[in-house]
Amino acid sequence: MHLGARSLKTGVAVTIALMTALAFGMTPPIMAGVAAAMTTRPSVQRSIRAMVQNIYGNFIGAMIAVAAVIIFGDTPIVVGLTVVFVIAIHLKFRLHRTLTLTMVTVIFVMSSGMNDSNAFFLEGMRRFSMICIGVVSATLVNLLIFPPHYEKTLYEQILEQTTLLFKWTRLLSGGTSDNTKIKSELAAFDSRKLKIENYYHWYKEERVFRKKTMPVKLRRTVIFREMTTATRLLHQALNELDRNENAFRLLPDHFRETLRIQLSGLMTYHERVLLKFDGKIRRKRHEEQAKKDYQHRAELAESFFSYFSKNINDEWLDVLPLLSTIIDYSQHIEHLDLLVTSYQSFHKKSNQIR
Repeated sequence: MHLGARSLKTGVAVTIALMTALAFGMTPPIMAGVAAAMTTRPSVQRSIRAMVQNIYGNFIGAMIAVAAVIIFGDTPIVVGLTVVFVIAIHLKFRLHRTLTLTMVTVIFVMSSGMNDSNAFFLEGMRRFSMICIGVVSATLVNLLIFPPHYEKTLYEQILEQTTLLFKWTRLLSGGTSDNTKIKSELAAFDSRKLKIENYYHWYKEERVFRKKTMPVKLRRTVIFREMTTATRLLHQALNELDRNENAFRLLPDHFRETLRIQLSGLMTYHERVLLKFDGKIRRKRHEEQAKKDYQHRAELAESFFSYFSKNINDEWLDVLPLLSTIIDYSQHIEHLDLLVTSYQSFHKKSNQIR
């Protein structure tokens, strides 16, 4: 089990919310802690958005709860119908992400047990204030205490995923892989792909408070988007290789070897682009080696059209998705290399992963 910064910040937010509620004499302060625990988000941008939505949604819920008790009372049937009405209102205004906390607020406000309307209204506002204390505490903790930085984690996840994809693609294209093992690895690749996509979205949402660093952040976001796309296409190529392994083995020897060399060269090219972005290899040396690894592209197209014009059968049709994915993969690797080169030309002081 991994105990990360988000878990620790949730505890800190709950503590601050409870202490703040007690300092203002709001008892019991438990709802402030519940609100803080439920609104902690993985990114600062999401925390701010969640804070606004939760305050807005909980205010609507609290007002409806107060009105329902004053007009109809606080019987269990009234509470249940009020919760249903609040859910409908939230779905109408697309506030479904705040529904859980809002329903807790409605029940919390309606359970005060007061008969006097004025006193109940003040008690409802006091309880709503406790919810706001928890929501604001969670946002401030996420903003000020170890604000999340996902760039390094995202890069490491991409590097780990691509390194394993390189290994298994080479084994499978060379006919030396274990079929049982590759099935479990493909499931692990799917899981890591979703994790990479989540980290990318969180990184994209990170706020930049200095105008000077905004172009740098935007350029790096575009580069990471292209990295995730290239990794996804390599994953897709591995899936196609596994799905049509027999058809791949039945290809003519010369064409199959050309395809394997081309794919291997692309993966080597891809690996160096990733290292180049982190400033770990020399740019000139990379460009010289890229020409050698990438020289089989024209040969691959020529071999394909030559053999396909003479041998039209089902095996060739099965391999077409693989060829299409490899061509798409090669184009995105080229584009990624151009993006990295352009970025390093304009931002020479920001060439390493932070």
